[in-house]
Amino acid sequence: MRPKLSPVASLISAIIALLLSLQAIAELAGPPEGRQQLVDALDAAWVRALDEGQVRDIINRHDASDLIINIADCLPDPEVTRFPENPVGTLKRILDEQRIKVGYSNTGILDEGSTAIHFTEIGNDLINALLARIAEHYGSGPIEVVTVSIPPPFLNTSYIDSGKVDMLGLVNALGGSTKDDKRRRKARRYTCTMTATPQFVWMLKDGGPDWNNIDDALNARDVHFCAGPLSNELTKTFFDQPGQSTKTEFIADLAKCLPKLVNGEADAMISPLPHERYFPKYIDTDGDGKAETATAGLFRSFNTMIVAGTPLWVAVD
Repeated sequence: MRPKLSPVASLISAIIALLLSLQAIAELAGPPEGRQQLVDALDAAWVRALDEGQVRDIINRHDASDLIINIADCLPDPEVTRFPENPVGTLKRILDEQRIKVGYSNTGILDEGSTAIHFTEIGNDLINALLARIAEHYGSGPIEVVTVSIPPPFLNTSYIDSGKVDMLGLVNALGGSTKDDKRRRKARRYTCTMTATPQFVWMLKDGGPDWNNIDDALNARDVHFCAGPLSNELTKTFFDQPGQSTKTEFIADLAKCLPKLVNGEADAMISPLPHERYFPKYIDTDGDGKAETATAGLFRSFNTMIVAGTPLWVAVD
């Protein structure tokens, strides 16, 4: 038979139980250890890659010097941006296991008809370069990237929050929102901006709108825009005046948007691509499944002077 506790002992026991309970709740409510360290380690690696010219080497290797610009939100100063000491939690696990799960929005097969094809390999090379620097700094073996494909409707935030991925690749611009209408800046942790692109308005050279600058486009009425996944939210929010509408083509956006311009189904396309050399050489404009219309010399563009920047994303909670 258990001895009966005195009133004082019972009170002390209850207080201890309450404190332990509150401690457990606090631990559950707080951010997982090591996620901020992961962000800090990625930033430290990025700053060193900038400082030593590796970022420029990667961009030039992909012949993308007119495509990618650098937003200087993290200056190439290694003394200021240092690797975190004593890795714990997420960062420690990644170093111990020598693997990291990276999520990407699955927008279908990537070919010349997709804007994303011009960014995918650059992004992969940048991420691999950063992970190599992190592994070298902490003395771990090479860190393997396990790619996780995120299908429509692209619940990217839930994938990092649930631990299905450790971070998102270079797939979501910094200024956007999550599927539940929260600012990405508030709903996620994020690194330095690693890829940034000006946005361009593309139109049919003959027969398209007579716009010459961003103000012409912003003030136009009764116009229809076409956009791909890399310009979706930007287009829908900037070009939301009365009579303006946007159709987003998440899969094979160039192969679908460019014919719309030719056929008058859209007035303009918003795109991060600065030159028609990034377009498919031929497009299907009559719907017969055969790409027979040459794109060279068919379109014109101007720079909106709006820039979309993309970091790597890590969960907050």
